[in-house]
Amino acid sequence: MKTKLETVLAAIDAANAQDPNLDDGTPAELLYGQRMTAEQERLFPQASDVLRIACRGQHIERWTLPRGAYPEGRPGYLQWRQEQGRRHAERVAGLMQDAGYDEAEIAQARKLLMKQGLKRDPEVQALEDVICFTFIRWYLGDFAPTQPDHKLPRIIEKTARKMSPEARARALAEFDIPDAFAPYFADDTAQARIDAAVIVSHGQPGDPGPQQQAIEDLAARVAAHLPGVTVRGATLAMPGALARAATSNSLIYPMFMAEGWFTGIELPRRLTEAGAPGAHITRPFGANPGLDALIVARAHQAAAERGWRPNETTLLLTAHGSQRSQASYTITTALAERIAPHFARVVTGFVEQEPFIADAARGLSRAVSLPFFALRAEHVLEDLPDALDEAGFDGPRLDPIGLDDEAPRMIATSIRAELDRQTA
Repeated sequence: MKTKLETVLAAIDAANAQDPNLDDGTPAELLYGQRMTAEQERLFPQASDVLRIACRGQHIERWTLPRGAYPEGRPGYLQWRQEQGRRHAERVAGLMQDAGYDEAEIAQARKLLMKQGLKRDPEVQALEDVICFTFIRWYLGDFAPTQPDHKLPRIIEKTARKMSPEARARALAEFDIPDAFAPYFADDTAQARIDAAVIVSHGQPGDPGPQQQAIEDLAARVAAHLPGVTVRGATLAMPGALARAATSNSLIYPMFMAEGWFTGIELPRRLTEAGAPGAHITRPFGANPGLDALIVARAHQAAAERGWRPNETTLLLTAHGSQRSQASYTITTALAERIAPHFARVVTGFVEQEPFIADAARGLSRAVSLPFFALRAEHVLEDLPDALDEAGFDGPRLDPIGLDDEAPRMIATSIRAELDRQTA
């Protein structure tokens, strides 16, 4: 006669055996559940029935709620994840009830599967450790090549951050983790105490002083919105500035407009050289979700001062661009498409790739120029005005959006949210 535990595990397997998606010839979620159990038995051989059941049922019937049922983007993804957790919890709870488990055990299983009490409840944390080990051992190798280079460090860091210190240490011992990612798995007793937020910009190699002063001034304005938090500024062009400002316990806020090769690959390399390999890098200023509304508001304000209505105003959105990476082009073009309904049209122009600014600006009437740049450096001071002059552009020329009076508050809000996530 089967035990209660055997009955529930068999029922979970029977449900997951219906998965039409195959992995190595086996229903994908059936194989996932079996791999979860194998990792649980290795990591927590004395696990309770509830933890064993939660591990096996972590993805029960997951295919029945496809990701495409929710909107694109992170908010839609989080809604989908939350609903999946609720459905998994209810399905497993029903199987446990049928097998004769009591209400307290069923309630604990629900808590585990909905991740309530992560970092506080030992069993919830144990389940997360099993999930992370299963991902690293069985899925990371196939998953990593599908991700852009600049996103992979963030994915690895988030995985490590979810794990307990004991699990991270064991991961370092058991897996061949590349040196670039190993600091994420170090003991985070100190890492949980962020020592400073450091705002980092490129700076001006030929004359690093003014831009270093500008980023330090910005850091001071951001700090005014973050009582109790040390905020520093550093440019990559100023010799020694990054090493003086950052440690492995720092939170790095890139004052860059694009999220690409530089933020994902080059900046981590620079931090390692500066003696801060474990520093946590946030998303850059250009990815701030509040920028759309701010850009629309500033362009409308400039147009109104000329007596132009929004539906007869053209916005010229200028950005850096690059012959090496499409990150700047992609983020600027996507932004232009999102805000286009607020204008007669939105035109994009770039310093270092087509369409070049002079070509994009030529012939525009009732147009406002807004630089999608973080600071007032060489391109904004020289290349942009030269291109606008060449095109005969006679509309309002606004300052870079990163210099807007609202920018320090927006940056502070992003830093505060990231600090809260780090210590959650």
